[in-house]
Amino acid sequence: MTTWIEVRARYDKMMENGVVKKIVEPYLVDALSCTEAEARVTEELTPFISGDFRISSVVTTKIAEIFWDETGDKFYKVKVNFITLDEKTATEKRNATYILVQASSFKDAYDNFVAGMKGTMADYEIEQICETKIVDVYKADLTPEQQAERTLRDPEVKKHVKKFVDACAEDGVESVTMTASDGKTVQSTTIEIPQKPKPNHPSSQGDALPLNNQKIAKNGQEEA
Repeated sequence: MTTWIEVRARYDKMMENGVVKKIVEPYLVDALSCTEAEARVTEELTPFISGDFRISSVVTTKIAEIFWDETGDKFYKVKVNFITLDEKTATEKRNATYILVQASSFKDAYDNFVAGMKGTMADYEIEQICETKIVDVYKADLTPEQQAERTLRDPEVKKHVKKFVDACAEDGVESVTMTASDGKTVQSTTIEIPQKPKPNHPSSQGDALPLNNQKIAKNGQEEA
């Protein structure tokens, strides 16, 4: 799951009239943490700034997805409500989601959003479209290992992995080999499945009971 983090940078900027003015500009970063997002913005902006520069804030946003348009020079935030029907009460339920759309105007933002939603099976309604002050968006530059780490940290992935592992353990599966490919390389790994004690296994019932009515002495010797 992608985490979009907003980083606000404060620095001295030369205006068109030649006057140097302190400004604050927001940037959006796809990063694994706020620390990584701050470092990314600093790296991107430092070569172009000669005066005072500092990061004024770093916050995680609620943006779920971005619809790109390389011809657009602005970013619009769309609040969309996905509509579901509660079968028990027969009432409609709306879940709000925020999507960022790259475009040149409000009309383009609307058109690009509708195009991005094409093919979705869910019912939805647009509640709001507003222009943001975001200057630029930096996509993640992740190694395959970092991308795998991000995937494994996704709560939904964790939930499904746990269900899968538990099901394997119940069926007595000891290990599973998984293979993945990005179209160029193939990687595989073997997962060892922790085995759960069976209900009739001594380890699941505490210490085993003595046989033939024998008593076990503290020193380990049998007593009649």
